[in-house]
Amino acid sequence: MVVFGALIYMMPALSRMPINHVRVVGELREITEVSLREAISSHLAKGFFVVDVAAVRRDILKLPWMKSVSVRRTWPGSLCVAVLEHKAEARWFDGGLLATDGTLFQPLPNSYPADLPMLKGISGRHAEMLRQYRELRRVLRPIKWEIRQFTRTERPIWEIELDSGLDDGLVIVLENKNPVAVLEQFARTAPAIFGERINDVSRVDLRYANGFSVRWRPSAPSGISEPLAKRP
Repeated sequence: MVVFGALIYMMPALSRMPINHVRVVGELREITEVSLREAISSHLAKGFFVVDVAAVRRDILKLPWMKSVSVRRTWPGSLCVAVLEHKAEARWFDGGLLATDGTLFQPLPNSYPADLPMLKGISGRHAEMLRQYRELRRVLRPIKWEIRQFTRTERPIWEIELDSGLDDGLVIVLENKNPVAVLEQFARTAPAIFGERINDVSRVDLRYANGFSVRWRPSAPSGISEPLAKRP
């Protein structure tokens, strides 16, 4: 009875036990410490035993760039908050960013990284396009061509715009039948065919059975301004 009475006596004191420390585990790249602190601080006054850790987690998850959160109490008087941010891999034409796991998320536009490629396609198929973009990037990496924009529509073609340092980069057009294999074959021969003239090329159409057509830029040197057909 004495022990029971002591526990009853201690309960009000325990309910008022404060949270003296919040430990954050995980790297913050895009989310600021200030915004994370603001999401947590309104819950701390409730104390160690009364604080609703599920509510803390929900408020942290509302922060832009936040992918996952876990919150747990650690004795005595601490909260441990483990955070994981999204890592952006591409922009989506209809708004938002594509994370490395294929998730489409919506941070503030002024927080978008400047060097991300743009993917333009059918709504709801962003994860599929991200996988296709990775395949195209893998093919072009050996010749150091970077993709600025990858476009797919209802039409049976793929369009890749390269980042050549110009306002309008070289556009490569592919059929949606074996596009990666066709691009791979072209990538093996393109450096030898074009050499330093690659920046004079505006568009390459790879939809031909035995070759491709080339559209040169208006600024290209005289003598190569007409479209040409090449066979790999």
